[in-house]
Amino acid sequence: MDIQKTLSSAGLKCTKQRIAVMEVLLSSSGPITAEDIHSRVNEMSLSTVYRTVETLCNKHILAKHTIQDSDKFYYDIVTEKHHHYAICLGCKSMRYIDHCPVHTADIDGFTVTGHKLEIYGYCNKCKNKNSVSN
Repeated sequence: MDIQKTLSSAGLKCTKQRIAVMEVLLSSSGPITAEDIHSRVNEMSLSTVYRTVETLCNKHILAKHTIQDSDKFYYDIVTEKHHHYAICLGCKSMRYIDHCPVHTADIDGFTVTGHKLEIYGYCNKCKNKNSVSN
């Protein structure tokens, strides 16, 4: 992804803050919180990260997600390919599912035009931690 081209085509200036946030999201294995982004960028306040991700969401460059029973937002880059997520109930990490397990179909006259799938469970780290403490 060409970050500068993406920002410019959305009518945004290519600031170092926007570029830094986009680079962090491009290198992540799934959606992450503003706090996670903040911990990975140098010399940027948390409030600047929040303003930046909100601006990028408003321009449909980033998507904002929530996890059940959580008050945090998770962000990832919008791509042409839709994503589904495996979400750990322990550490709240979100991971992309590589393939779409749902096939769009015509159901009793209802034409499906899209879908969103979130699968909840425990990642290996949390599963192992829970089995050791039980």
